[in-house]
Amino acid sequence: MVLRGKKKQKFWLKTALCALGVVSILGGVAGGAQAARMPLVVAAENTWGDIAAQIAAPDMRVVAILSSPTVDPHEYQATPTDARMIAAAELVVANGAGYDAWADKLVAASGLLPVRYVKADSWSGWQEGGNPHLWFNMDAVSAFVQHFAEACAQIDPDHADGYAGRAQKMQLIIKSIQAHAALLREHVAGMHVAATEPLFTPLADLLGLQMDEQAYQLAIMNDVEPAPSTVATFESDLKDKRLKMLVYNQQVEEPSVRQLLELAQQSNVPTMPLSEMLPPRKHWQVWVHDILARTGQLLGVQQ
Repeated sequence: MVLRGKKKQKFWLKTALCALGVVSILGGVAGGAQAARMPLVVAAENTWGDIAAQIAAPDMRVVAILSSPTVDPHEYQATPTDARMIAAAELVVANGAGYDAWADKLVAASGLLPVRYVKADSWSGWQEGGNPHLWFNMDAVSAFVQHFAEACAQIDPDHADGYAGRAQKMQLIIKSIQAHAALLREHVAGMHVAATEPLFTPLADLLGLQMDEQAYQLAIMNDVEPAPSTVATFESDLKDKRLKMLVYNQQVEEPSVRQLLELAQQSNVPTMPLSEMLPPRKHWQVWVHDILARTGQLLGVQQ
């Protein structure tokens, strides 16, 4: 599997989401005959589906295949229903980077033109073997927004201005996340943290955090038993409180992960759960701002 002293500042940036036109649209914007006539966008995951929907609606209908927090996207097995949805789509969006290779297979079988398949790994900074959790990488998200809006305009040129305008608003939202992270970075840069998988790493990099225990993370993500020496180092760093925070993927239930969480609790090292799916009734940007705010709290930043 592909590798999956300063005065207080208010860190939750008021991004005026309502003023930017953000509405709850994932899964469709219209019902009945009207929805049936709208171009269909199918997203492999609800993370990218939500971003796509904020650009495509109200002129396209967006549905996501994966949205359950109990499903491991790395190991998902596509169904005939998934294949039919993709075959009926005008556009398909996915993470790429080997994260959702099942979507690649369904798109290839459907005969969908490459220009109608928008993947986040089309970002110029992506390299084979890199971190596949691209929805937490602001540069990757920004590139995806641009590419997706262009694809929408190609399919539906009558609404090209609408797609471009909503994409521009999304770019402003991305900048607000980067600004939020920059403020936090002034207080947390250089702190040593760890995770059970490299899910949090793009945000840790944005914050200037030192991400430790990377060998362990890669082993767990690739469903490989971590080496005893790797586990021993992780446990020692928790016991000695060299780590300021432990982030864990709540969608993965590994015995060694549970042991680390118990040890973190015993050592009074703060822990933070993350999922690979967008939580219900949340937009991507609200989710990311919440993660940044929670990270600041756990690392002792006054907000």
